[in-house]
Amino acid sequence: MELFARMPELFPLMRGGGAFLVLIGLGILGGAFTRQRRTRLVALIVGAGLGVVVMAVGGATKVIFAGLPQPAVWQWVVLGLAFLVEAGLVNVVLRKVPDVHSREFWLWILFIVGAHFLILGPSHGPVCFLLAIACMANALVGLRLRHTDVRIFWAVDGLLKIAGGSIMVVASFVLA
Repeated sequence: MELFARMPELFPLMRGGGAFLVLIGLGILGGAFTRQRRTRLVALIVGAGLGVVVMAVGGATKVIFAGLPQPAVWQWVVLGLAFLVEAGLVNVVLRKVPDVHSREFWLWILFIVGAHFLILGPSHGPVCFLLAIACMANALVGLRLRHTDVRIFWAVDGLLKIAGGSIMVVASFVLA
């Protein structure tokens, strides 16, 4: 229980990561309500773009770290490593599933994003780790249930990211 009580102190990157997750989750959730794949992709990009803007502005103004200790260098290294692994895995999926419009492609992408949250667990905290497991499970179920509309799994993924990110942000203020 001490781990959860000390989350902001141990994982100062969780507030910014949580804010990013909420915004990209909103983009994913919004995209789930459209039948057009292009619109779904635009919603994802808008959510990610807003997340990057919040991270940049929050980082530059130090709002993201207000009341939190400076992240350790190793936590930044873990963040970079997670992005490198994610990029490498996306390249694998691009080779194995070249149809970037296919259901299979996008479910594998959701799985990979979840997998990179596993790597982020040590730098962003246990909520991020639990989110990884939930996102990966959702994507795997989607890959197995081939006759179920992919938008259901897309919506669940968005809701998971919104919930996990919100918990990370709120905990970073309440427990700090």
